[in-house]
Amino acid sequence: MIAQGYFVIFCVLDWTRQRGIKLKKVLAAIDIQQLFIITLGTLSMTIGLYFFLVPDSLVGGGTGGMAQVLAPFIPLPYSVILFAINIVLLVIGIMVIGKDFGGTTLYSVILYSGFYALFERFVPVTGAVADDPLVNLILGQVLLSTGVGLVFNAGATTGGVDIIAKIMNMYLPVTFATGVMISDMIILLANMLVFGIERGLYATIGVLLANVVVDRVITGGSARYNVNITSEIAGEINDFILIELARATTIYTAKGGYTKKSRAVITTVVDREELLRLKNQVTEMDANAFMYVSPVSEVSGRGFSFEVRRKQSRIAKLRARALKGKNSSINN
Repeated sequence: MIAQGYFVIFCVLDWTRQRGIKLKKVLAAIDIQQLFIITLGTLSMTIGLYFFLVPDSLVGGGTGGMAQVLAPFIPLPYSVILFAINIVLLVIGIMVIGKDFGGTTLYSVILYSGFYALFERFVPVTGAVADDPLVNLILGQVLLSTGVGLVFNAGATTGGVDIIAKIMNMYLPVTFATGVMISDMIILLANMLVFGIERGLYATIGVLLANVVVDRVITGGSARYNVNITSEIAGEINDFILIELARATTIYTAKGGYTKKSRAVITTVVDREELLRLKNQVTEMDANAFMYVSPVSEVSGRGFSFEVRRKQSRIAKLRARALKGKNSSINN
């Protein structure tokens, strides 16, 4: 497997040389941080697969599930079967869908099988880590799904059933999500036929757990809440959110259906800790304030996805600046 990986790398480098592309430009285009996250995610996937899921025949969907179903009938190491399936699907994807699958996906596919081959060679196992299949299922799927989420967050994919689902979406009246579900269902049914209904049911639970874990990793792994506040003292509450919580707000005017009065409504997005502080402060400032909270699946933008939260000293500076501006306006 290592020799196959070097062969692929050699082919890529030779391809760049033939087209007059300098190696320095190729290396300059590589995002080291992205490759590190993909490597870390792929390693997590491999650990979950090798030590927990495969020894107990608990792999549900994906190429791991395909390799598990085929392994008893093919006299080859699991890593070789896994690599062959991924490469075949990747080639089919490029031929049918196009060059949507970049070098990072190829890197992830080679690394996935490569890590597994290294474990087979240097850390041989005769069974799963735990005796309880439920323990193996939970730990294995958490590690596997966390790795998948990290790879997705790095802008790559793990190939596999995603390619099948995209092809189904192109030529059949089904959505991409439905295509993934159909592919996993077929693999799960094959798992039941080969390893028994009990193992197939365990694998089904694993697929459901995997969806939850991947979603949590992709959305950042922490809860966010959208808060809407209607109050007579909306200005003071808004200042608290801006200065004390260092969160942005949006204020709009709404008309009460019963009172027919116009009032300001504040909307903002906070995390769990900030929500508790905000609720306590609003209750203390205005006991009659109307506030409703709804969970948010994903947030992107300043303060959440591309800016580090301000330290306390920075918040203190903001507070001082705001108070200074208020005092100067009063004096004027």
